[in-house]
Amino acid sequence: MRSLGDAVGVTPQAIKRFEHDETMPSSKTFISLCKHLDVSPEWLMDGRPLDFHSTETAPQGRHAKYWVREAIAELRELGEINF
Repeated sequence: MRSLGDAVGVTPQAIKRFEHDETMPSSKTFISLCKHLDVSPEWLMDGRPLDFHSTETAPQGRHAKYWVREAIAELRELGEINF
């Protein structure tokens, strides 16, 4: 966890909180995690594609749904994703 935390600029404790859904990373950290782990934003959030039309299946409910949309929009602006 320390090397992952160092790679994305957060503490090992922060990584642990992300893993246990106790807190969510900032958009910048989220982008860094996707790059470092070489995974899609959807996979990192849930391990399977998210249903953005249902707040019941979005991780951590409605708030996470909108946070993910914001993070994906930021990834598009940076040219990291093209969908």
